[in-house]
Amino acid sequence: MARTNLVRRINERSVIDCMRDGKEHTKQELAGMTGLSFPTVGKLVEDLAAEGMLLRLGTAQESPGGRKAEVYRLNPDFCHILLLYLQGNQVFYRICNALGEVKSEGCRQGGGRQSHLLSFTGMDRILLECAKEAAATDGKIGAVSVGIPGSVHNGRICCIDGYPGLAERDLEKELADTLKGPAAVNNNMSLIAAGMAEKLHQGREGTLVCLHLADTGPGMGAVVNGRPLQGFSGFQGEVGFMPLFGDRTIQEIAMDGFVKERPGECLGKAAACICTVLNPERMICYLEQGEPELRQEMVRVCERFLPAWAKPQFVFDRDYVEDYFHGLAVTGMELIYGRSGGKETWE
Repeated sequence: MARTNLVRRINERSVIDCMRDGKEHTKQELAGMTGLSFPTVGKLVEDLAAEGMLLRLGTAQESPGGRKAEVYRLNPDFCHILLLYLQGNQVFYRICNALGEVKSEGCRQGGGRQSHLLSFTGMDRILLECAKEAAATDGKIGAVSVGIPGSVHNGRICCIDGYPGLAERDLEKELADTLKGPAAVNNNMSLIAAGMAEKLHQGREGTLVCLHLADTGPGMGAVVNGRPLQGFSGFQGEVGFMPLFGDRTIQEIAMDGFVKERPGECLGKAAACICTVLNPERMICYLEQGEPELRQEMVRVCERFLPAWAKPQFVFDRDYVEDYFHGLAVTGMELIYGRSGGKETWE
């Protein structure tokens, strides 16, 4: 019985993978696309339609003859996904349907900076309240994907600057318990890298790096051979801890406002170090201080330490917010479909 159920789930995933393009398909087309037999596809499609996951659209307008085939399409509203990310004293959110299309979006404002340092209190409460309100407003939310500007390991926040209420919290479990459904909490740059790899069709080969410079220093996310880079403790990508200038880290230099060292030189050296380890084809940079001179110096410093054939393609024109939300949506859809596509159990 267990093996029979496994085979069914695999076959079901194959059908759903095809339907996730949002287009109309007949059972015959799905059988050809999946390589499954027509009776197998027919049973799966009927079951999924009965569950509300697929929409029955009637018969095809054009048919090669005989009985006209029925047409089906994925029901984009069979499940909604809540996307949340924390930045500064704000929580940004979107609710998307099962195809990643935006249904609603907004922002919740928190308190101001508590001292001369970047420190915000109460943002953990606001984030959880935002999730609860969204779930109460939209009864179809079946999963939540959250981005955090800090180290995250298995849903637990290991290291985060500026948010004392979130340190050492198992936020993933809290959200799953609160919303009674699957939740994923990840580092912001890991999410952006995963989203960019999907958007740029980065396959199972190759390496992509995303680098972000914020007030608290730089952060990095990477996708290696189609998979997000993972460390054993969630510390991967914390390039702000690099000690490139004496005994001071880049993060400490950034927090001091780059008084003694230039940000372009700091980022350029960090980028060169990253390239010697990961050798990425692309390095996508999101610089909140995005003056052309900073970009030029960063590239110049980085390339000074690398042979010509190892230099990455630098990209500076991406939209940080949209790429962030895209990464959140990619991760959120993995919660309802599974990483390789297909339907996962959700309640």
